[in-house]
This record gives sequence, structure tokens and C-alpha cells, in this order.
Amino acid sequence: MADSIQQQLQQLVLLSDSVGTAGGAGAGIGELGGSGSVSTVEEAMEQLGPLIHSVYRANKQKLFRQQVDLFAQKKDAEIMKLCGNYHQEFVQSVAQLLKVRQNTSELQEKVVGLNAEVQRSGKSLYEKKAQLLSLRREQRNLQKATDAVKGCLEVMRMAASFDDQVSSKQYYAGIKTLGSLKDTCLPQVRPYSLGQMLERAIPAMEAKLQAAAMRDVRDWFYDLKATTREIGSHLTARMRKKQQAWQDRDAGTQDRYYASSAVQFVLDEEFDSEEPMAISMTPMYQGLHIYEKLGRRAEFRREFIDDRASQLSLILNAPVRFSLNQLGSFQQVLHDIIGFFIVEHQLIASAPDFRLRSDVDALWDTCIAMLSEIIARNVQEIKYDTSIRDALHSIWATFTYVMEENTYDVRKLRELMQAVLSEPEREGMRPDE
Repeated sequence: MADSIQQQLQQLVLLSDSVGTAGGAGAGIGELGGSGSVSTVEEAMEQLGPLIHSVYRANKQKLFRQQVDLFAQKKDAEIMKLCGNYHQEFVQSVAQLLKVRQNTSELQEKVVGLNAEVQRSGKSLYEKKAQLLSLRREQRNLQKATDAVKGCLEVMRMAASFDDQVSSKQYYAGIKTLGSLKDTCLPQVRPYSLGQMLERAIPAMEAKLQAAAMRDVRDWFYDLKATTREIGSHLTARMRKKQQAWQDRDAGTQDRYYASSAVQFVLDEEFDSEEPMAISMTPMYQGLHIYEKLGRRAEFRREFIDDRASQLSLILNAPVRFSLNQLGSFQQVLHDIIGFFIVEHQLIASAPDFRLRSDVDALWDTCIAMLSEIIARNVQEIKYDTSIRDALHSIWATFTYVMEENTYDVRKLRELMQAVLSEPEREGMRPDE
């Protein structure tokens, strides 16, 4: 009986296993709409019912319970045996998991510590970086300050060199230095106090250069006084030689034809081969160039005109006496006039846009007017002293020819002498001239 119960229970277990398997398969079939798992369970219950019924009929409930307990113990033993085969691996896995957990905790602690250390290092790095940026800003500021100081020193050096150049009369270098200070240096140092000082100083520097140039021009005027007298004396002596040659030439041709002074000038080839006296115009051109660079050409021209007019006035206001032994003073005045207008003639030829012919003609008219006044003041001595009149006539004739040779209008000079002298025909003069 006991063996029979054990066999039936074993069949039920097998059936339950098949039910479990069928249930698993039935789940998949159920998804397709089948009901195989339900029928299998019903079959198991149908087999269990007769077994329980036979147990109760035979009054073997106690035995059935014992057999069920034995069957359960047997299955428990099988389960324990089955689990025992993998228990050690499971324990090892659990131990490894615990160890991993512990290592993970330690790693987490290390990560937290490392993070704190990184935070501390980052803070220190941030402070170092901020300090580095501050130092770099200071370095840039120092570099800018150094460059600014160097620029200011260069400006001061150029300003000092400008003074030296003006003092040593290196005017062209001074103009270049002044131009660099105005156009290049001033915009660079304008934000600084030195730039403001330089901006205020530049007009004074221009005035200094301008004054130095004009001072040299006026020194040239002063030195020119002796040169012009020498030029006048030289040209007068040269003209007297020409007059003597004219007289010698006219002596052989007087009965046949008359040669005017213009023709005589053409015939005087031997005198034209002489080298003219050199007159240095460098100070005047230098002053003109400086004033042009400073944008004050008109001012220089105006001052030049005024100074030349003053020079001519000084020449014509020199004291003269018309006595036989003192005509030399008047002759020196004429020499000065000749030299003065020879210089003007060269200025017109070399700088026609600066020295206008109309300005020189105005000076020439002024000169003739003042000479007329001088003659008028001494007309009595001239008219009533034959020796003075003859000597003056010779001097005046030579003066007239010299000025005519240099393209000046001498008609008023001839008219003046013909009006003063009662005997117009003298050496070197023609009645119709």
C-alpha cells in the first residue's frame, strides 16, 4: 500500500512538472488564443481525486500523511543536494560581491578625497592663475610705460638736437627735425604732459628757426653792402674802358656814320668775355626755403621787400658833397646803386616767381626820384662850376651806361642830366641820348 502511494505521488509530481512545463508553453499558446494549460491542470486534479478517495476508503489517512511527508523530505533532500552542488560558487560570488562592495566604498571614499584634493589644487591653481594674469597686466603696463618713456626721451632728444642744429646753422636738418616732431612725434605723445608741452613749444621753435634764417639774411644784406660797392666800382671801371673804346672807334668813323650805345654794346665782344663777379645768394634762398616750409613765404617776401627798400634808402641818404675834391662820396653812392640793382637783376633772373620785375622797377623809380632830389639840392654848385659839371657829367654818363647795359630804363636819367647840364655833349654821351 505504501509503495502504491509513493508511486502515485511520484506520478503526480511528474504530472505537476508536466503541468508546469505545459503552463510555460501554454502561456505562449495562450497569447495565440489556446487553453492547453487549463486542461492539463484539470487532468492532474482528476488523478489526485481517486487517490485521496481510495485513501479515505481504506482508512489510511495517517499512512498517506506519512508518505506525503516522506515524499516531501525526499524532494527536500533532492533539492538540497541539487543546491549543494552550486552553494560554494554562490557563497564565493556573494563574498566577491561583498568585497566588490567594500572596494567600491573604499574607491568612493578615495574619489571623494581625490575630489577634495582636486578642489584644493584647483583653488590654488585659480589663485596662481589670477596672480599670473595680474602680473601679466603689470608687465604690459610696464612695457607700455617703458615704450612711452622711450618715445618721450626720443622726442626730448630731437628737441635738443633741433636747438643744436639751429645754433650751428644746420637749417635744413632743423626743418626735417621740426617736421618729424610735428607730424610723427606729437601725435604719439599728445596724451602725455610732454605732448602738451611740445604742442605749445612748436610755434616757439618755428619762430626760432624763422628768426635765425632772417638774421642770416640780414647779415647777408650787411655783408652785401661791401660787395655791392665793389661790384659797382668794378662795373664802372669796365664801362669806362668801353667808353674809351667807343671814342677810339668813333674817331675813325665819325665822318661816315654814328653808332648808338646799343650798337656799341654789341661791338664790345672783348669786354663780354670777362667773367662776371660772383654773388652768393645762398642765405636768401635758404631763408626763402625755410619760410616756405613753415608756410610763411608771403611773410618772407614782404620782409625782404621792406628790407631792400630800407637798404636803398640808406644808400641814397648817405651824405654827399658836390665840390671838385669831394665828388667821390657821390660816386660811391652811384657804385652802391649799381651793385644794389645788379643784385636785384640776378634775383629776377634766378627767382622770377619770388622777386618780381615790377617790384624792382618800383625801386628803380624811387632811386631816380631821390637822385633827382639830390641833384636839385646841389644844382647851383653843378651849374656854375664848370669843373664840377664836367666831372659829374662823366660820372653820370658812365653810371647811365652801366644801368642801361643791365636792362634798366635810363631815359629819366638822361632827361635829368640834360635838364641840369647846359652842355649835354660830353665824353661818351650823344646829343640824341
